[in-house]
Amino acid sequence: MWPPTLLRWAVTTLLILAVIAPTSDSVTAVRRRLRKPAKVSTSVSSSISRSTDQVLSASVNRPKIRGRPTVASRKSSAAIDNSVTTDHHKDKDGYKIVCYYTNWSQYRTKIGKFTPEDIQPDLCTHVIFAFGWLKKGKLSSFESNDETKDGKTGLYDRINALKKANPKLKTLLAIGGWSFGTQKFKEMSATRYARQTFIYSAIPYLRDRNFDGLDVDWEYPKGGDDKKNFVLLLKELREAFEAEAQEVKKPRLLLTAAVPVGPDNIKSGYDVPAVASYLDFINLMAYDFHGKWERETGHNAPLYSPSSDSEWRKQLSVDHAAHLWVKLGAPKDKIIVGMPTYGRTFTLSNPDNFKVNSPASGGGKAGEYTKESGFLAYYEVCEILLNGGAYVWDDEMKVPYAISGDQWIGFDDEKSIRNKMRWIKDNGFGGAMVWTVDMDDFSGDVCGNNVKYPLIGAMREELRGISRGKDAKDVDWSSVAASVVIEVTEKPEPIKISLSDVLSKVKKPVKTMIVRNNNAAIFDKNKREPQILCYLTAWSSKRPSAGRFMPEDIDPKLCTHVIYAFATLKNHKLAEADDKDAFLAAADMYDKVIALREKNPNLKILLAIGGWAFGSTPFKELTSNVFRMNQFVYEAIEFLRDYQFNGLDVDWEYPRGADDRAAYVSLLKELRQAFEGEAKTSGQPRLLLSAAVPASFEAIAAGYDVPEISKYLDFINVMTYDFHGQWERQVGHNSPLFPLESATSYQKKLTVDYSAREWVRQGAPKEKLMIGMPTYGRSFTLVNETQFDIGAPASGGGQAGKFTNEAGFMSYYEICDFLREDNTTLVWDNEQMVPFAYRDDQWVGFDDERSLKTKMAWLKEEGFGGIMVWSIDMDDFRGSCGTGKYPLITAMKQELGEYKVRLEYDGPYESSSPNGQYTTKDPNEVTCEEEDGHISYHPDKADCTMYYMCEGERKHHMPCPQNLVFNYNENVCDWPENVEGCTHHTQAPAARR
Repeated sequence: MWPPTLLRWAVTTLLILAVIAPTSDSVTAVRRRLRKPAKVSTSVSSSISRSTDQVLSASVNRPKIRGRPTVASRKSSAAIDNSVTTDHHKDKDGYKIVCYYTNWSQYRTKIGKFTPEDIQPDLCTHVIFAFGWLKKGKLSSFESNDETKDGKTGLYDRINALKKANPKLKTLLAIGGWSFGTQKFKEMSATRYARQTFIYSAIPYLRDRNFDGLDVDWEYPKGGDDKKNFVLLLKELREAFEAEAQEVKKPRLLLTAAVPVGPDNIKSGYDVPAVASYLDFINLMAYDFHGKWERETGHNAPLYSPSSDSEWRKQLSVDHAAHLWVKLGAPKDKIIVGMPTYGRTFTLSNPDNFKVNSPASGGGKAGEYTKESGFLAYYEVCEILLNGGAYVWDDEMKVPYAISGDQWIGFDDEKSIRNKMRWIKDNGFGGAMVWTVDMDDFSGDVCGNNVKYPLIGAMREELRGISRGKDAKDVDWSSVAASVVIEVTEKPEPIKISLSDVLSKVKKPVKTMIVRNNNAAIFDKNKREPQILCYLTAWSSKRPSAGRFMPEDIDPKLCTHVIYAFATLKNHKLAEADDKDAFLAAADMYDKVIALREKNPNLKILLAIGGWAFGSTPFKELTSNVFRMNQFVYEAIEFLRDYQFNGLDVDWEYPRGADDRAAYVSLLKELRQAFEGEAKTSGQPRLLLSAAVPASFEAIAAGYDVPEISKYLDFINVMTYDFHGQWERQVGHNSPLFPLESATSYQKKLTVDYSAREWVRQGAPKEKLMIGMPTYGRSFTLVNETQFDIGAPASGGGQAGKFTNEAGFMSYYEICDFLREDNTTLVWDNEQMVPFAYRDDQWVGFDDERSLKTKMAWLKEEGFGGIMVWSIDMDDFRGSCGTGKYPLITAMKQELGEYKVRLEYDGPYESSSPNGQYTTKDPNEVTCEEEDGHISYHPDKADCTMYYMCEGERKHHMPCPQNLVFNYNENVCDWPENVEGCTHHTQAPAARR
């Protein structure tokens, strides 16, 4: 038993804890959950925070204005608290301070000139370099000194050098901006090809220049297509950034965007939940609410709107804009609220009438350093205030403005910035974004108190608790600057008008329908010529003497398509195959093959990747990461275009299993979508996409989603050969059309007829199936010379051919030599509809003119799309067999002469109506779709010396000066040699009078 004293002590302790613990917990919980309500404010605090509309100076009258309860709940008592606090950090790194740096600030003069070295490395958490540019749909630089060149360090490297002093600093490159306009974004985001072209240029561009991410400043998407395409652009960027990070084992590139505050802009162009889901943070451009485009004064960035605003203008405030983004679905902690280090200025119509919403004749005078009317950097505002300008604090808007004669300036100072920082913390936003770092008083020599970066420094103090220095003080402009007296006029109560009355007077728009009769010129698109796809192997040029085959040996009119086999992969990108023993380098061979089009312009030439020797593993690795795969796709397009191929043939031998099946579909889908998009963008004929696929029913079942791949392929090349060969221990034909009656049920499936039907049964359109035709045979060595029928025992492959030099394999011209030898027996198999031959212990199963004509008759009856030949270099290209050159391919071509393929497949890339005609927009037509008077420039594709200037929706046709042509990538008139396709430009014909 415990001693009585000890027991009493224990009971007493437990009772005390029981009383205290709930009280303590409940208090803690309340503090965590509740924000101090506005209505709790005492009369003292109320009089301080709301008693005045305008705080001018101590000597000025302070008329009382009734507070507005609509925003009172969001106004914090912190508005009168000047202490530095760092509570409520949004993430492990605290609040963000995101600073934009502009590459044109280098051109300002005197105290305005700004260089990357002027930035304090620990001033901001993120620095965004504004702006990059787009050239041919790819990310590029804008200013001539952005890049390091000629031994001179560029601005990119100078900005990123800040990370040496502050390794935690993140730098991003921004693309877009107001001057960039919207049209380039419309074009870049319109198709998956255009988006992916940009994305896969951006990733290496950012990595090579040591940026940590990309900032997208589209000002602004508008309407259904733009809204959808903006989301797709961000989605695909984020997916690619994630995949690339996984691939290169580096931190993922950041993705941010600058977004508008105007309610109309937000609602018409932004699917907010979707946009927010892909962005790391959202840079809310909470400024430019009012400016010289209006005819009454208004503050650049009011925290709250003044009571004198109209109902519509009441939406134009930092508080309203930020909460609108939240209301529409953006997480608060992703919203980085914009803070301007500049002011918007007006010229007053009447200098005596200078309150907010007073009449103005236009923008204010340009600053000495920024040189733009209606606009002043903070250090330029300071100069005005120090030289007689009057300072006015507006306690409704929680921001100041200045008056100097007829000049009116709405700006932010340290007081308003601190106010906004406390508002950011009270409302749970993610931090502050600064436009721009170069317009604060970066030298500390202008505004007073000798403080560098007074505005951004105040943000850093408030949000991150980092002092500007023990002697640093805010400038109290109310005591430093001049003052003015403001009279307040009571306005009558607004008259309410019923919404139903307004709507009843509005005329509903009448929808006009234009009906076009397209029946006048309908062409039958139901049929086409059969295709003859001929593979040409790279190694055929290495065969000895009479077997050596070169591209110039091809009759250019023999095949409809030539497929050059094979290219390879290097670092998961399409590349020329390296072969030290090759007769010519791959690039030279490509040129020779492409030269065939000079004799037959209709000949299509594709490049194949893969093959049996290449194997399956490189394809598995390629498709295992979306970044690798998509990079391959977009690099491949460039590769094919550079060498002037007409398409790509994918020979994955073979996908196997559920993962491979899905990956194969993804690869083909990505290729086809990119090919479609590139064609629309470039104006060139679309690149073709084909694939070599197996004949084996087992291989089809194991790795091919037939209906899906059929959507994306132009041709499905079925390898209906190699049914039997030296890997077996009994003789069998290479490519039997039909089976033997005596064959097992399994063996009966190893025929051309069964394989082709199996592809159809699985969902392949007949018109896309190209049935494989071999120009070679498979040979065996017989165990017993007296047993030579199909199924006879074999010890292995037959003797290697003189030129092909491979056991168990003979080209057709080598078979001809075999047939000429004495004691050779030629047999026609009436069941399999193919020949075979034997002599002594050598046996070969092959195709000749008779068997191939038989197969053509079968193909026409079945309605297949054409033939694929493996390979053109193994037909008798020299005519040594005695029936002319290319006897096999010629026989097939003749047999297919009058045949027409019926086109019945209705896939996503085929016309929905087989009889329908595609109607396309004139690719040379320029349509102006700029918003809000944006100016953009477009080439006149019919005349290099002319260009179009879009001013909003107005189009102007403009000439370049004499001897110059328009350079779209630079938006200037340039020397012809600098513009691709305009080196030998021709003047437009004179207009007819």
